[in-house]
Amino acid sequence: MLQGKVYCVGAGPGDVELITQKAYQLICRADVILHDHLIPAELLTLVKPTAEVISVGKFASRHTMPQEKINELLIEKARNHAVVVRLKGGDPYLFGRGGEEAEACADAGVDFEVVPGVTSALAAACYAGIPPTHRDYTCNVAIVTGHRRNEQELEIPKAGTVIFLMGVSNIGKIVGSLVKNGWPKEAKIAAIEHGTCYDQRVITGTLENFLEIVEKAELRTPTIFIVGKVVELREKLDWFGRKPNVLILGNHPQKYKRLGNIVHRRIIDCVAIDDYTRVDLVLRDIAGFDWIAFTSVNGAKYLFERLYAIGKDTRAIANAKIAAIGETTAKRLREFGIVPDMVPENESSAGLLEEFAKLDMKDKKVLLPQPVAASGELPDGLLAMQAVIEKLVVYQTVEIDPGEIDFDYIDRILFTSGSVVRAFVKRFGKVPPNIKTYCLGLPTLAEAKKHNIDSEVLTK
Repeated sequence: MLQGKVYCVGAGPGDVELITQKAYQLICRADVILHDHLIPAELLTLVKPTAEVISVGKFASRHTMPQEKINELLIEKARNHAVVVRLKGGDPYLFGRGGEEAEACADAGVDFEVVPGVTSALAAACYAGIPPTHRDYTCNVAIVTGHRRNEQELEIPKAGTVIFLMGVSNIGKIVGSLVKNGWPKEAKIAAIEHGTCYDQRVITGTLENFLEIVEKAELRTPTIFIVGKVVELREKLDWFGRKPNVLILGNHPQKYKRLGNIVHRRIIDCVAIDDYTRVDLVLRDIAGFDWIAFTSVNGAKYLFERLYAIGKDTRAIANAKIAAIGETTAKRLREFGIVPDMVPENESSAGLLEEFAKLDMKDKKVLLPQPVAASGELPDGLLAMQAVIEKLVVYQTVEIDPGEIDFDYIDRILFTSGSVVRAFVKRFGKVPPNIKTYCLGLPTLAEAKKHNIDSEVLTK
């Protein structure tokens, strides 16, 4: 069997959007992925269904798997798989033991490649508003591990800014070593917890009072420490902390970036229905409709999947005009070779109704591909225009685990559908009182009010 190749890939500091394009492509192609604990969890949703995913994560004071075993496993998997990805937090070669893993591959005669990642040493500082170098403050920076093997003494390089990684349990020794090496007690220092993530927290002080401050703060890992005059710039340059954190529990989070720092945690998934008998029957006569109105990308996905399954293609809808609820749905339709005739600026059922109201819809046959539980706003509005409506259930929504969410770091929640509202209430109960909520459209707002959620409709 042909021998494969090991890719030692940096996953970046935490913000999933900081992944490199090369790393993204390798994750999608991988036959086997061995990943650390501190990688963006969203990256694992990219792996192909046939890929083997193995957690070899390392936690403070304990390892899921010894380093020697990880090295052996990489080599073993490369013997039988074409693409083996070793996915590591930050950058593989910066205190990530990537060099040791690359050596193990070289010694075993296994082909390997290293894909750099954005290191938390620089990214966390950036997201905290602290530039490691600045012409008016310092022209050099040093990056140091805050934990040495066999309790060796920390080395403090001569630099205007010093950044420490992996030092939470060693912060007393870090501060002591800095003072011992000539840093003044009034020197500024910052701790950056969970850098680049929505729950990032920045704590600042001086070398004189910092130990007392962080003891009260109860630091979480991972945390980096940065010391130097550049810490003074934090409040002025804190671009990330000034934006609200907005929890999106539905799909297409990129549509809402204007609202703040998007925290995307899917709480529902769209899946096929159990029986497509009626759908197939309607689709065999689809040429008889005047309009097909798509209210989601999933409506498009599942309708065309069934159309192809019964031996038809987009030529079957050549006589119909096509409406899309918004640009995201319109883009999905274009992937099927369909350019919508109607895309309202107001991306909602109300927006579609506004556009349909400009037309003569009397006796026009309109097909509405929809989920099992769908809003009645669009069909009711079209019926009021004397259109002939065919509601066609082509998919259903199911609840999924959104993972852990720390609501102490959430400022707003956007409910994108009634099903998202119901899933949220079932999973989390009440909305914490400190969080403002918004809804997409009046039907979603009505569902929120049913569950005693004080909300308002999101406007542009």
